[in-house]
Amino acid sequence: MDSEILKSSGIDYDKGVARFLGDRQLYESILITFLNDDTFEKGKAALETENYKNLYEFIHTLKGVAGNTDMTTLYLTTAVLSEYLRKCEVPEKDKVFDLFCGMEEAYYAVMKGIAAAKEA
Repeated sequence: MDSEILKSSGIDYDKGVARFLGDRQLYESILITFLNDDTFEKGKAALETENYKNLYEFIHTLKGVAGNTDMTTLYLTTAVLSEYLRKCEVPEKDKVFDLFCGMEEAYYAVMKGIAAAKEA
């Protein structure tokens, strides 16, 4: 895997490998497995139906995965959306949409980066 591609997509590769006790192969296999994860798609479906309770659960899960794999940009954007949904009893639809769009951009950058790094 090309670590520079991963770094340019918002993944702290070196920190991620260190988190996995230096096991590059294990860390990279986790990243590749993430390509098949459907949590984001479930979150997007919850957003479309304005089911903010489910959206929170999916985004919170995605935040955990991003944090544990050092997908830094994705982690930060999911953290903001997750915190907003957690604190707000009646979320503003436009605010949720804007935060989701920022998170979505980070998500697709990570997905594109992992796929490209895998092929390099």
